[in-house]
Amino acid sequence: MSVQPARLIAIVIGTVALAGLLFLQAASSALTRKQPFYAAQLMPLNGAALEQKAIRQFQARVTTADDIAPAAKLSAAAAMAAFERDPLSPKSFAILALAKDDPVAKRNVLEAGLKLNRRDLMLQSLVLQDQVSRKDYSNTLSTLDDILRVHPEQNTTFFPILIEALKSDDAAEAVGGILDRGSDWHDRFLDAAARDRDALPNLAKLRLRRDNVDAETDRRLIRGLVAGGRIEQAYLVYARANPGGVQQGGLASGRLDWANNFPPFDWLLADEGGFRADFVGEENRLEVYLRSGKGGVLAERLVEAPSRPFSVGINHTLTPPPQVKDLRLQVSCPGAEELVVDQPFSVRPGEISIPAMASRCQFVKIVIYGRSWSGKPAIRGQIAPLTIRIRE
Repeated sequence: MSVQPARLIAIVIGTVALAGLLFLQAASSALTRKQPFYAAQLMPLNGAALEQKAIRQFQARVTTADDIAPAAKLSAAAAMAAFERDPLSPKSFAILALAKDDPVAKRNVLEAGLKLNRRDLMLQSLVLQDQVSRKDYSNTLSTLDDILRVHPEQNTTFFPILIEALKSDDAAEAVGGILDRGSDWHDRFLDAAARDRDALPNLAKLRLRRDNVDAETDRRLIRGLVAGGRIEQAYLVYARANPGGVQQGGLASGRLDWANNFPPFDWLLADEGGFRADFVGEENRLEVYLRSGKGGVLAERLVEAPSRPFSVGINHTLTPPPQVKDLRLQVSCPGAEELVVDQPFSVRPGEISIPAMASRCQFVKIVIYGRSWSGKPAIRGQIAPLTIRIRE
């Protein structure tokens, strides 16, 4: 079938025009972020380019916080042009919201933008700022979750906001959902919060109101509270996390199993090459290995100080016998440099006497320290659970 010349020319012209249009669109898209002004000239219908043009105009006019509202008003026309070309452009909503003087009108713009886009950092940040200013803490956590799921690199920006909220009794309850660890960023936040001594008390209070919390959350809380000197509060969290391991009324006659679930109220064990202490759960024994030239703390834990003197019984299979004395039992108050007791192990089972310490400190730190001197054989073997005997 032949094609009429006029129709052929029209097809060619149309094809060339379409190709040119596609080229302009591609070029405009490529220039959108780096050269939005040129992109907008190449392709006036490119809403993304117009959005970038508006945001560049806005940013160029802002040098201090006082410049934000005036800059937004001057950039509002460009933002509206971008919105008209692309109603889904989130930064246009952000600029238009910043240009509003009326808080209600500003909130309406933000809510409209949020219905269309929950991923844009600028828009979400403005929503978060509005929620914090209104003390709408329940929605603040939801907005933070939206932001950090998409922009995990913004931890350093938003974690301080959340940590500050934890320090407020009014906000802490709403922020308590963080303990459920429902999002990946919750773990990173709990690590950061555990290093802020002022935020930990409220975080601990929130935990104590719950029956069950993930064990790793409890470990973070306990570690942070102890590091901040809040040992009593840390022990309350430990008691809630591990009620079966708590001795009512303090340390009593019995044995200290080698459980290491929640240190330092359970055992904190060494774990490095050539120097380790492994909990053998089936036998409830501590297997130790000290390579020649290695030394330090093999195991340590805190226990409530008994009001009366007590003895610690030690039974082991350590070899070689001449080096058994290079393992020592040390007892002190937490944070104190002075050791109340520093006694070597003996080859045969025996007891080491400890004076009453309740008058010195509420908790007692028990340490097993060991060293295998250079040139000597490695020390290895197992230690049975320490036994406690309260003395009259």
